Order: sequence, then structure tokens, then C-alpha cells
Amino acid sequence: MKTPISEEAALLHEDAFFVDLHCDLLLTTLLTGWQWDRLHKPNPLPGSPLMGHVDIPRLKAGGVNGLGLGIVTLPFMGKKTIEYQVDLFEKRLATHDNELGLARTAAEMLQLKESGKIACFLGLEGVHSLHGDWSTLPALAQRGLLYTGLVHFTRNQAASPMVGLGANPDRPLTELGRELIQTLHENQILVDVAHLNRAGLFEVCESSPQPIICSHTACNAVHGSPRGLDPDALKAIANTGGVVGVIFVSFFIGRGGIQQVVRHLNHIRNTAGIEACAIGTDWEGFALYPDDLNSAEKLPMLTQALLDAGWSASDIKKAYGENFLRVVKAARGS
Repeated sequence: MKTPISEEAALLHEDAFFVDLHCDLLLTTLLTGWQWDRLHKPNPLPGSPLMGHVDIPRLKAGGVNGLGLGIVTLPFMGKKTIEYQVDLFEKRLATHDNELGLARTAAEMLQLKESGKIACFLGLEGVHSLHGDWSTLPALAQRGLLYTGLVHFTRNQAASPMVGLGANPDRPLTELGRELIQTLHENQILVDVAHLNRAGLFEVCESSPQPIICSHTACNAVHGSPRGLDPDALKAIANTGGVVGVIFVSFFIGRGGIQQVVRHLNHIRNTAGIEACAIGTDWEGFALYPDDLNSAEKLPMLTQALLDAGWSASDIKKAYGENFLRVVKAARGS
């Protein structure tokens, strides 16, 4: 059922800079040839499984101003798979240059919003396809790679995942992993601790001179799941000046749809501070999503729900994008 949107919520949503830190649109495009400029109906199946959650018309209808596109690879693949997806990203930006633009800095993101375009950037979901060779990262940063996750669902040369093959909560980063962190910092690429095991997360946060992000996750104090973070982990990320993006996947947030997302955001705000709040939907991520958050044009309903929960306009704007813009500015200098 669609939630009525008040004039206050509509105006606030339009004024805010809304960033989705993590969306797997490139994966959908690779697998299906998904047309970005076509207005698709929301995925009609129960739980809206797998894909079909975003396109340019619905992103614009939902007030999305910034979009982090995940690069997903398998462990046996090489760096050419990453480069292929970056090529695809660049081709789609060129095809839809009236609606989309490449954003490598916070200033570019804001400029693109002013021109009516969605600011797009890339996030690498695990370094397994680099096979311990970090030399390609500087060039990828120039092409739009804004953040890099250390792991996905398998152990690699750098670190261990929180869940998946080789998962071990107590295993520290490898020496190559520590070199990777240094390389990322030197090239102004944000470190993403989504999917990273507990020991690795704290090691990254304790040693980092820059803000750390967790692009898409949930809070175990609200709903326990293998992909959730505990309060200490939230605080560790916040202590770096970083942000935590709340995921929209039902299995990780629990039943309750929009109201459950509000609960997770409330927990981050109450535990780690409003400056740590962000959104990372994980749309197109081969998962199950609640009916009231299964399509990008429904995002103004979240603004209404946050207002109804007592959130101020200032706090909503921070969670939607201002916090992440601050983090990008800290890493990139503008």
C-alpha cells in the first residue's frame, strides 16, 4: 500500500541530496542487457526477487541524486572482468549523458545535481579478481572508482569475509591486505568494510587516517543477520568520520519494510551518531526486498516515514547524502 506523501515530505525530499551508496545495476545489465532509460514496472513477484528495481525514470522520480554502482566479479575471474564493467559503465554514461554524469568528487556530485543529472560512481565489491595486484587501482580511480571493498563472499589475498567461503571473524588482514589499504588511501579511494570480517573491520578502522564506509549493511541489535554490524562496529566506523549505509534487503533488515529501515537508521543515529547514517539499498542485488521499498520511485515514502518518526529535516538530509558528501570531500579534497 502506497503511503501518502505530505507537502513537507515532498519538498524535503526534492531539496535533499539523496545518495544510494550501493546498487547492482551493472550486474543486471551484464546478465540481461537491462535498458537504463526505459520506464520499467516494479518487479511484481513476491519479495521482488533478483532484479528490476531501478532505471533512470524511476531513479529521477525517486529523487536519487547520487548512485554508487557495484562491480561484482567471481573469485576465478581476472582484472579484465573489472575493466569490462568499467567500460560498460562509461558507455552507459555516454549514451545517457543528458541524465547521468561521472562523479569523482563531492563538488562534481553537487554540480551534477544542479544540472539535473544523477551523479554516478563505482564501488568494487571485493578485490579477489585483482589476485593481489593493486597496480590497476589508480587508473580505476580516474575512471570513477570511488570506493573498494576488501572482500565479498570469499576469502582472498587481502582479507576474510564476515560470511561465505573462508569466513573467520578473528582472522586479521594479511600483509597484502595492509598494503592494499595503504594503496587505497594514497589514491584517495574510500575503503569499504561491507562484507569484511570483524577483526578486519576493527583493524581497518583503528589504523585509518581517512573516513571508512560500510556501503550496505544492517544492525544486528535491530535484527540479527550474518551481514549485520554490532554497536561496537558501528562506533568504530563512526570514529573514523565514516558512514554506514542501511541496506533494503528483507533478510538482513527484518520484516517491516520502510518502518524497519527507519529502525535501523534510528539505531545508527542513537548508537554512533547522526553523522554516521547513510543509505545503501543493494537494489538489483539478487535478494528479496519489501513491497514498499522494491522500486526507486518509492523513496519519498521513506522521507515521510522518517518525518513521522520524529526526524528533523536536517537529520534526514545528513542521512540521505550530506554525510557521504562530507566523507568524499575528506578523501578527495573537494
